[in-house]
Amino acid sequence: MNFKYSLTDTKSDCNNFTLQQIKKHEVIEYKRDPCNVILFVMQGEIVVSDKSIEKSLSENKMLLMTIQEECIRIKAVEDSVVIVLKFYNVESLILESLLQKCTEDMKPCLFSTETICPELFRFLSTIEDYIKADVFFQHLFYLKLNEFFGLISIYYTDEAYSAFLSPLLYYKSKFRFMVLSNYEPNINVIELAQKCNMSIRNFSRRFTEEFGMSPGKWLMDKKDALILESLSASTAVMTVIAENFGFASSSHFSTYCKKRFNDTPYDLHKKLTARADR
Repeated sequence: MNFKYSLTDTKSDCNNFTLQQIKKHEVIEYKRDPCNVILFVMQGEIVVSDKSIEKSLSENKMLLMTIQEECIRIKAVEDSVVIVLKFYNVESLILESLLQKCTEDMKPCLFSTETICPELFRFLSTIEDYIKADVFFQHLFYLKLNEFFGLISIYYTDEAYSAFLSPLLYYKSKFRFMVLSNYEPNINVIELAQKCNMSIRNFSRRFTEEFGMSPGKWLMDKKDALILESLSASTAVMTVIAENFGFASSSHFSTYCKKRFNDTPYDLHKKLTARADR
């Protein structure tokens, strides 16, 4: 059973609530796709596991897990009702404001748990009712997604929601580190995605979310900045710089500089070194 909006945007493939009614000893698997996952145990008790964790969750408990490639395995200790929220849009304004409030000394972690407060339980009960009634309304879902994060900020202490959302901070910093550590001056988007062990689609979407621009534009801007840095050195050799940045010839490098900087490499070198000497 699903409650999700159905825009043509690929975001709708990830952002959704689902309802799982699991019989005692039954095991189900949830593919994470490129999504973060929150499990809400409305009734019963379950054991959640993947390659990194095995965690028991009883009634009125929720668990947040960050984006991973592995599937989530859920085993019911007794007859259980679980609401699953899958989302990737950590760029939402409400969530970003919460992340900014998270304490800087939070320890990195891949998952977190918290008790479902009465106000949040009532909210989740309405979600459960919508799913059972087979309600599909895109704008309503968007409001409910943001309402959930709003409720956390209202009904939980700063320390509690900081701890619960901390895996998202770890995920964001982990991805940025992975990109920067695998970056090379002549790398392209496909090669960088492969080095980060991600599909080009998921990598591009995650990159835009984290860096605020497409990976192609970021790589181009990064290359331009490094070229200008190289040209600003007093000992700069045009042929060496052209070779270092993968240009087929000095004329190819010159054409690139005229297009990107409206000047030749040699004239750029003169201007940049003159500016540094002032």
